[in-house]
Amino acid sequence: MTTNTLSEVETLDLDRIVGGAGTDWNAIKAKAKPYCPKTVEKYGSLDPSKVTRPLAEKMGNECLAEMGPGTAFFARGQIHSAIDKAFPQPK
Repeated sequence: MTTNTLSEVETLDLDRIVGGAGTDWNAIKAKAKPYCPKTVEKYGSLDPSKVTRPLAEKMGNECLAEMGPGTAFFARGQIHSAIDKAFPQPK
């Protein structure tokens, strides 16, 4: 059961977007919709296997902008951490 608390902003589940492997795109959209409905609508029909790190970053940043500064302040680190986990960068 999902609750709409700030501690669950990571419900964007960007860490599950890995080129479609193991992705439940409908669950991701449902979890993100309370925080950024316009972003979900914009990317809702996207094929999750087409998601790349730059696209995940764009979606995350658009969602953060839609959240407003208060909520985004708490969500930013979690979103970027999830993207880093899903799309590790070479060191």
